[in-house]
Amino acid sequence: MEKQVVEYPCQWSYRIIGQNEELIRSAVTECMKEATYQLTASNSSCSGKYVSLNLETVVLNEEIRNRIYFDLKSLSCVKMVL
Repeated sequence: MEKQVVEYPCQWSYRIIGQNEELIRSAVTECMKEATYQLTASNSSCSGKYVSLNLETVVLNEEIRNRIYFDLKSLSCVKMVL
């Protein structure tokens, strides 16, 4: 299987899943610091227990893209990052 080649800088999207939209928004603001990004509500589970948000930002290289992913994943209010 070939590894997909990504040309940087590029627009990148992360889907963030958790239980509390307010906490996620606050944590993303802290995590992204001064980066330019857009955070929008996406879906909620049928039971309403989980919400997902889309985070879009420009990443300059793979290192930054991965750092953002792992920073988001480490947040206690985040259950999953896709």
